[in-house]
Amino acid sequence: MKNNPFNQENDIVIKRRKNPKGEYAHLNTTELLDAVKKSAHSTHRADLDILLEIFLERYNARQDELDKLNKDLEQRINAEVQKSKLNQKRFEQQAKMAAMGEMMDAVAHQWKQPLNALSMMGDLLVSDYESGDLNLASLKEMREDMQVQIDHMVTTLSEFRNFFRPKEKNETFGLKRSTQSVALLVKDEFLKNNINIKIVPEHETLIFGNENEFKHLVLNIINNAKDAFNERAIQNREIVIDFMKDNGCTYLEIADNAGGIPAHIIGDIFKPEVTTKPEGKGTGVGLYMSMQIAQKLGGELNVKNNAAGAVFQLRIPNINH
Repeated sequence: MKNNPFNQENDIVIKRRKNPKGEYAHLNTTELLDAVKKSAHSTHRADLDILLEIFLERYNARQDELDKLNKDLEQRINAEVQKSKLNQKRFEQQAKMAAMGEMMDAVAHQWKQPLNALSMMGDLLVSDYESGDLNLASLKEMREDMQVQIDHMVTTLSEFRNFFRPKEKNETFGLKRSTQSVALLVKDEFLKNNINIKIVPEHETLIFGNENEFKHLVLNIINNAKDAFNERAIQNREIVIDFMKDNGCTYLEIADNAGGIPAHIIGDIFKPEVTTKPEGKGTGVGLYMSMQIAQKLGGELNVKNNAAGAVFQLRIPNINH
């Protein structure tokens, strides 16, 4: 039978169609796009769907890679933000503890003199009584003198408590009164170190912000000046505090004659943990926190050297409240 399908001579050869995916898989993206364009404009468009499928698979794979990369990047950014916040809290805590230690020393010095005076007055009262010289007039005079000393101690303690009492709300306050308050707290400590603090303006200048944080800024700067004086054994020590206001900004300047900041470090002086002091003598967070406070006040803090020493300038734009 000629048409016998089992006849070996009439075997039908089935040709296997080559796999288009295998044929096109080696193409890069540009070549693949060119193949899609050619297939789209050709009368033979059998491979167009397969080409588009390959292209979409690559696109989806690349999109998955980008999504994973974005997710990883977002996680890394969040981790760095959290790390930055933790570091900021650590710096703030270090600055607060350092300031508290210095202020406790200041209060101790402020109280030492009136306590000694009260002790001497008590001895005088006993001595006058034993000698028969004690009368009502001298007793009243002694009481007034003792009250002066007690008032001084109460004022110091009140300033100290206000200094560390957190204030959440900003308010309008006077630069002169605020700097005088800081000067009062460190008065005896700076007298012991032969440092004169001079507040130049006779008039008051008002700004808006957190007064206690501003006091910390001033304290950090003058304490750095005190340390510089002591490290260099400079005579005739003076810190001059000046402030002024023009049409656009309010300026506070704190200048000393302690010899200035070394040139190799002055550009980094506001960075955290940068200090000019010997190892173990300073944390390097005081001026960093001062810069943070300046920025919270909406201003900026700069420093330069003049012929005598360092000059810190706080510039705050004037804002009507």
